Amino acid sequence: MKKQFAMALLLCAAVGLSSCADEIPAQPNELQTPQYTVSPAPETDFEAMPEEEIHGAGAVKVIDKTRRTTADAPQNTGVTPENIWQEDATVTYNAFTLPEKAAFSEDGSIGILSIPELQLTVNVYEAADEMEAMDLGAAHFKSTSAWDGNVGISAHNVNFNGTDGYFKNLHQLSAGDTLTYETALGARNYAVTKVKTISADDWNGLSRSTENRITLITCISGQPDKRLMVQAEQVQ
Repeated sequence: MKKQFAMALLLCAAVGLSSCADEIPAQPNELQTPQYTVSPAPETDFEAMPEEEIHGAGAVKVIDKTRRTTADAPQNTGVTPENIWQEDATVTYNAFTLPEKAAFSEDGSIGILSIPELQLTVNVYEAADEMEAMDLGAAHFKSTSAWDGNVGISAHNVNFNGTDGYFKNLHQLSAGDTLTYETALGARNYAVTKVKTISADDWNGLSRSTENRITLITCISGQPDKRLMVQAEQVQ
């Protein structure tokens, strides 16, 4: 054995120490993990790149220079009874009366609507839910004025129990027919100017106005997606 080991040493000397090191296994304490430094990839300025390079086969980002931001895009703002007055609130600030200023203290109603053509007289009530108010009589749209400006009022054409609603015959009105609206602030006469069918979600008729008018709205039997709207302007 010793003779073989000596011959191995002589062979190492003959071929060089580097060659010998390749054949002798390294000891565990001599093993080390190589350390590498990772350099961040250079940033690409896509705005400065020619258009053909940005959209080329090797591109990693596509820039749509015609894209509009959310602020630039048209906004779909739905119209509801609660927000219809906001757009023109500034110019009609003085043409709005709060319900409590018009209310009759005796019965809790805020007005009395009379339509001689229909032989109708009905009290108008204010409630958080118009449906609740219509259980008592006609309902005042709480987002509209209670006296000055545009007063919005609704009532059933047919009650839930099948009986006739206060606005059953509202469709019989025509331009020129008169009506009266009375509150604690006084009484006003109005003449019908418009009778039309509208979509169930069309609340533009309830916009604020510097002119004194009344807007009456009711359902249309057999057409759940439609409403009947009657508007009347104040007459002296």
